[in-house]
Amino acid sequence: MKNLFRTCGLLLLTGALALSVGSDALAQSQSDSTYFMPRYQVRDTTEVESTEMTLREIIERCVEGEKSKLMGHTDMTYNATIRTIIEFKNKKEFMDEFYRVYEEDSGFVRFVNVDEIHTKLKRDGDQWVPDEKDDEEDPEFEEESFSAGSDFNDIPFFLEEFREFDFELLERNLLEDRVIFKIQFEPKSDFKPLPSGTVYVDTERFRIIHEEFRFDNNPFPLLVGKINRVSRHWKELPGGEWVTHKLLFDMDLKGSWTGVIPKKVSGVIIQSDYVFDQGYDERVLGAR
Repeated sequence: MKNLFRTCGLLLLTGALALSVGSDALAQSQSDSTYFMPRYQVRDTTEVESTEMTLREIIERCVEGEKSKLMGHTDMTYNATIRTIIEFKNKKEFMDEFYRVYEEDSGFVRFVNVDEIHTKLKRDGDQWVPDEKDDEEDPEFEEESFSAGSDFNDIPFFLEEFREFDFELLERNLLEDRVIFKIQFEPKSDFKPLPSGTVYVDTERFRIIHEEFRFDNNPFPLLVGKINRVSRHWKELPGGEWVTHKLLFDMDLKGSWTGVIPKKVSGVIIQSDYVFDQGYDERVLGAR
């Protein structure tokens, strides 16, 4: 049963990571509704005169900006810290997992679990206290690794699947010497399990700095009651690379009335300590 709880916590995490798939299809699309949207005035940060830009042109520049976010690197290695919080009516469990991750432009990725810590609490009146009488004992930690598909060269899903969404420019905010666009998107179909959301675009190089998603159509209806939040934060490294820094998720599960299934699972992934073009190190990552 514990594996089921862990699967619940990582289910949305896996889906959220998959939200960064991409292609060149957008540049070839000429018939979507945003092609006829009104024109917006955008001031160039380095010149006095202004230029006009449609929302379609803004999205196209974002596609090009996302393609250049890793500046031609062939691989990257970084640390990923995952905290998953599993909540029952009268119990909570915190799972902290620590990974070393390798990704390369071929699409290969390797996760190596280097440590994990489990903390269990129970309700005592209005307080949460350590649960020292939990019947289930944690197994001894064993280092493990697994391979998966990489998003090294991909762009966010709402840019790849541009024709599936309606976009709206909500705000333009001046931040120091650049403009930040706030753009909203919603799926055109009321039936597909696609998210709606809001993205923030830094117009210096047209890169996405923050994404927030919501699911009006639940992609996991048998298990998940409601997906309350998925958000992703990006940051620029000193070398100019644009990388994911933080991913947060929060969802309610079905069947919590049984007392066996959690009522809520939430968590955060922090990615840090990026290094590039170091190659695959079998001493750290194991045999490939």
